Amino acid sequence: MEAFKQLVGRSTPNAATASAAAEQDSNSSTGSQSFDESSSKTGGGKITTETTRDGSGGDVYAEHAVKRTGTWVGAVFNIMCISIGTGTMNLPSVVKRCGWFGVILFVAMAVIGWYVGVLFRRAMYSRRGRRLSSFAIVTREAFGPWGFWFATAITYLYCCGTVISWIIVSGTQITRLLGFAGVDLDDRISMTIIAIVMWIPFTLLKTLGEITVSSVFGVVTAMFTVIVLGVVSIQHKYTATYHAPGYDSAPTHRFIIGEGIPSALASISFMYAGAVAFPHIEGNMRKATQFGWMLFLSNTLVCGAYLVSAVSGYYAFGNQTLSPILNNMPNMAVVNAATILIIIHVIFAAPVMLVSANLELELALGVMAGIIGRKREFLWRFVMRTVTMGILLAISIAIPYFGQVIDLVSAISTTVVFFMVPVLCYVKLVGWRNIRVYELVLCFIIVAIGAVACVWGLIDAIKALKKAIHDGHG
Repeated sequence: MEAFKQLVGRSTPNAATASAAAEQDSNSSTGSQSFDESSSKTGGGKITTETTRDGSGGDVYAEHAVKRTGTWVGAVFNIMCISIGTGTMNLPSVVKRCGWFGVILFVAMAVIGWYVGVLFRRAMYSRRGRRLSSFAIVTREAFGPWGFWFATAITYLYCCGTVISWIIVSGTQITRLLGFAGVDLDDRISMTIIAIVMWIPFTLLKTLGEITVSSVFGVVTAMFTVIVLGVVSIQHKYTATYHAPGYDSAPTHRFIIGEGIPSALASISFMYAGAVAFPHIEGNMRKATQFGWMLFLSNTLVCGAYLVSAVSGYYAFGNQTLSPILNNMPNMAVVNAATILIIIHVIFAAPVMLVSANLELELALGVMAGIIGRKREFLWRFVMRTVTMGILLAISIAIPYFGQVIDLVSAISTTVVFFMVPVLCYVKLVGWRNIRVYELVLCFIIVAIGAVACVWGLIDAIKALKKAIHDGHG
């Protein structure tokens, strides 16, 4: 347990921090690399990944160290695969909540998400000669063992909550599609099928570097779906003969709804809160100095997809917008095809999200070949990930309310992951005296916005979930 104690706590005389390095252009068997980080606050020089050596001098965490085998293109696809998914079907409802002002919020959150990612990467390299290799380890370095466990818990909650929303929307939409064909299938059975399909790659693939191909496919299907839903929304907006159930008048639109802004911020942060996966994605990039502009490009593309979905949906249905937006759509072949593709997308995206969360947990618990051997490592990983998927399925069946689950997860976890933890870690590790005044002001504003969105969004999400449970539908 010595390696585990060192990971959670501070360094002790009996455990040394060591390099898991190899030259960037090397083809060594470890695959771990060091590289020149000239843009870091710490200056240039060789950067090594924080790992722990066992008694024999081997790197017990080498398999979790940076691999540096991927390209910036693969990193873009990984981020887009995590971001663009079923959440896009909730975005028109988010604009409904705060009015057209939500469009401004989408763009602002894309910029903030990029800036927070840049700050967090600086925090990763804030210790001269070392790369803090995960979201939890950065937080531990800043706030000690309590910070480590908080970050591990919030990461797990965010990733698992996201996948729960995916299981819910995929299962319910499968039931909806089969209903059009005259097949009566219970939502619970549909969700179970989806969870089993997600479970297979989740248990067999260990790192993000192994699932880039699935990320590419996931992004392609998601973008096609966004375009289809945008076009169909505009073509089939409210008419006297076609409208949402319970509405017999044309939809209305508002520019700004002030009371809905905090909870809308929480929901939008859900779409950009990829900070928990940034260390793993950056660690897989062959040229890590490309991370900043790679993230900017990713957020630009993601924001564009979000705007297509949000603007077209709210324009077409206004205050009658439902969540997911598919429930506003007619029974058309192209819509059903898009629905099938979004289901395929989340099946491919789920391993990206869950692997990020479980890598943190497995690292914390010492589940890796260098400590317990390859066979036991595979067995423990298989058991832990199978139990994780079983729990997610059980929650999905117990609380099958898509929009409300997204809002709750957003308020509890993504406001913290997106607005607060990366910024606070940056300020703590770099030191506020070493940060420009305008950056400190920006950091304070971002954290303050996150705090308001967290508290207010949580209140609204709990109210909405209680109402959904009481009414028996989302």
